[in-house]
Amino acid sequence: MIALISDLHANIEAVDAVFQDIDTQSVDAVVCLGDTVGYGASPADVMRKVQERCAMTLLGNHDAAVLDDRQAYGFHERALLAVDWTRRALDPEVESNHALWDWLGELKPKGVFESDAIRFQMVHASPREPLSEYLLPNMPSSSERLLANFEAAQERVTFYGHTHHPGAFQEARPFAKPDFTGRNEAGFALDPARQYLINVGSVGQPRDRDPRACYALFDGESVRWRRVEYDFEAAARRILAAGLPESLAQRLFVGR
Repeated sequence: MIALISDLHANIEAVDAVFQDIDTQSVDAVVCLGDTVGYGASPADVMRKVQERCAMTLLGNHDAAVLDDRQAYGFHERALLAVDWTRRALDPEVESNHALWDWLGELKPKGVFESDAIRFQMVHASPREPLSEYLLPNMPSSSERLLANFEAAQERVTFYGHTHHPGAFQEARPFAKPDFTGRNEAGFALDPARQYLINVGSVGQPRDRDPRACYALFDGESVRWRRVEYDFEAAARRILAAGLPESLAQRLFVGR
């Protein structure tokens, strides 16, 4: 069983809660699809937790923007403010932060996970443009962008993050959203004859109108998404105390 997390966005309250939940699921490995930083107020704590717990970690677009201003092209004002704040919080003049910068600089936006029983591709954003392209849930199954990404995928199953919306595309079918109504888990079995692009959801900043943290589990035959309650009020207070935009705190309450 592999746990897949993404878009943690420096939200240590959500990250700690998700890892506590993962520890109840008989997981063999955890992989992170990127965006450990950005928006939230605990970048160093989240980065160290991911270093400690994840077998593989990808580079997200917010991670890349912290490393290089040129990667922040197209960011809205709140995201840019958060990038600048994160750089200051991870002051490279402080020796204890050197290892964090080195680790961040070595990450790539795509990779392949392989074990004896499971193999899949993972990207932060999309197979075609692994750092920044959006595969949004409302894309029709006939979309040229979607078809191009199925063509670019190197494996039958590709996991991605970036949009913060859990669910899956499969060939010739619209985006399938897990139904969490009245429960904290939803999923389905994969058809071995079909190709999939699967979004694992967001740990640190959900945007599907469910404020609970989200991650995915994959056993090679089925995918399950789990929602995890966490203290988003504490996370919001931390954002406000850091002087980050108020809207970054408020959106945690509504999951959007």
